[in-house]
Amino acid sequence: MELKLDSITDFLSEQEWYQQLKAKWEELDPQSRLYLRIASAVTAGLLFLFLVFSSIMNVHQLRWQLGQRQALLSMIQSANSEIRGLRASGVPADLAGQGGPWDAYFETIASNAGIDKADLTVSPEKEGQSGEVAKESLFDLSLKKSTIRQAVKFAYFLENGSRPVKLRNLSINTHADPTGYIDATLAISAFTPRAEKGGR
Repeated sequence: MELKLDSITDFLSEQEWYQQLKAKWEELDPQSRLYLRIASAVTAGLLFLFLVFSSIMNVHQLRWQLGQRQALLSMIQSANSEIRGLRASGVPADLAGQGGPWDAYFETIASNAGIDKADLTVSPEKEGQSGEVAKESLFDLSLKKSTIRQAVKFAYFLENGSRPVKLRNLSINTHADPTGYIDATLAISAFTPRAEKGGR
């Protein structure tokens, strides 16, 4: 270890910038040297405190992220249990008829999932791919202040209801709400058979 320190000292002493700094240091009076030592110590102390504070903040941030992920994992596990329960109990038989406006159908599905009609927002209908057998309509269904169980029920009832609906995407925003409520958006494809009348 001492050999390495000697090597570093010899290397520095050979550098021109080091020799210039050493010469300027020797030109300083004792009081100036004392002030410079104090300033260096204060700067080093502040830098150390900054590094410690940054490390503490990083640890708190990691703990918060871990807590969020554990809460989300718990909700996902709860949702999986809910899906298994729904499959075992079956889908309610009164999930609206075969025809009529899609808005009314979605509201009926939401009601069966325990969601208030005021908490459901249906986007304007967009035309999807249309074939000879069925017409595809695209919708975004937004749920406000719902529980994960309600969102899962809603998605399950949509895909297993009396009218052909396919879930394309489901996004959930927890807003870090300690009460457990979430906002969810479901992107769906709704299909109206060509032979069917009265669908939008």
